[in-house]
Amino acid sequence: MIGQLFGNYRAVSLLGEGGMGAVYLAEHPAIGRRVAVKVLHRNLSLDQQLLARFLNEARAANAIRHPNIIEILDSGALPDGMPFLVMELLEGESLAQRIARLGRLPTRAALRFAYQTASALGAAHGKGIIHRDLKPDNMFIVPDQDVTDGERLKILDFGIAKLQEGTRGSVKTRTGALMGTPLYMSPEQCRGVREIDHRSDIYSLGIILYEMVSGRPPFVSDGFGDLVNMHLNMPVPSLRAAVPDVPAALEALIIRMLAKDPEQRFADMAAVREALKAVPGGALATAKSFPDNGTLPPAGTRVLPTPQVSAVGELSMPTGQRRHRRWGLVGALVVIVVAAVVGARAVTRSHSVTPAPPNSPASPPPPPPTIPAEPVSVTVSITSQPAGARVSNLVDGVVLGTTPLALTRRPGDLLGVRIELRGYRPQSRELAVRRDQEISFALERENPEPAHAAPRGPRHKPRPTEEEPAKL
Repeated sequence: MIGQLFGNYRAVSLLGEGGMGAVYLAEHPAIGRRVAVKVLHRNLSLDQQLLARFLNEARAANAIRHPNIIEILDSGALPDGMPFLVMELLEGESLAQRIARLGRLPTRAALRFAYQTASALGAAHGKGIIHRDLKPDNMFIVPDQDVTDGERLKILDFGIAKLQEGTRGSVKTRTGALMGTPLYMSPEQCRGVREIDHRSDIYSLGIILYEMVSGRPPFVSDGFGDLVNMHLNMPVPSLRAAVPDVPAALEALIIRMLAKDPEQRFADMAAVREALKAVPGGALATAKSFPDNGTLPPAGTRVLPTPQVSAVGELSMPTGQRRHRRWGLVGALVVIVVAAVVGARAVTRSHSVTPAPPNSPASPPPPPPTIPAEPVSVTVSITSQPAGARVSNLVDGVVLGTTPLALTRRPGDLLGVRIELRGYRPQSRELAVRRDQEISFALERENPEPAHAAPRGPRHKPRPTEEEPAKL
């Protein structure tokens, strides 16, 4: 596709490729504007359901029009019918990459990104659009000096978003169809129920907020069935047990977002935003002098201007304060003298002071446990006995290769494969990948020989006797 024209933009290089399509860097030859072009794979463009999902992204993003949602600039099709989308080019890193790079995010940053996400999804829900596939890979962080702390989060991929009934081009799914990524699916998604409303996105955002703060999702398993069971039945693991410095209000907020029953979650994203603002940690603080360590003054605290230090180390004061500088120096000398006297008395009694035991409150608290960062990509090795079996995608039937085969996937992706070899029974397997692992298939013959069959030999029909007439 390099050099291919997509409307007025020419493809320059390949940015990335996934299961449904590829994304190219493209440039306008006349004005030099650079964009990202998403192209659906040629062999999938004939699938009407996948084509609807692909074009649904443009319809949903255009209907919402929010600064925290990627902008779709144009859409069209090549002469051979292959559809494409022209999107704004984002320069930065995904939230998944940020978590993998840092291990876990400061509380302040996690609250800020969660608030921006809730704002965007609230606008989507107001238009009757539910994302249904919210995950760190679909959330991109870009620099923006117009927002607090200079970073804006953009939500991508509304491909499987469900538009309200009656909307033109709405995507309908059948009962029992699992749509989304298992690590971030709500319990109602895991059950495959038909009616999924905006509170499913609240659950997914709660999973992501938990992961931003702790470094890993609350429910992790190598097996798809075990993961679904955790979403349906397991309580949320204690967040403060893993990260003790997390505010108790934040843990309570996450637990409510992750309620199994949608009725027990927040009513909407507006309520989520209000709860995020109430958490100590400053989701919407504007004072840039605060350290990004997850601690901020409580709401209503007056913030004084930070004094500027000159080259000679003297504090520069406002004009109105300079007239009191002399009396301030005298007061400082009095304080120094008093402190010296008190210190001298304390020294005389130092022999009676016993050191604090190691476990006393005076001892510094132990450092919080570190949680290993999740890998950006994992490798799944597929082998079979005998080798040479064809491996295809369980969803769309696309041939991936022959065994032995190594596939690269993102953590949390649902992998489904089918193994076929002439003369052997086909096998299939489906699982959620979280780490490098190997899948081995022991193929069975279609018509196996009996275990204790007698050796075959030449067959001789007995000759008819005179008592028995010959049979034709």
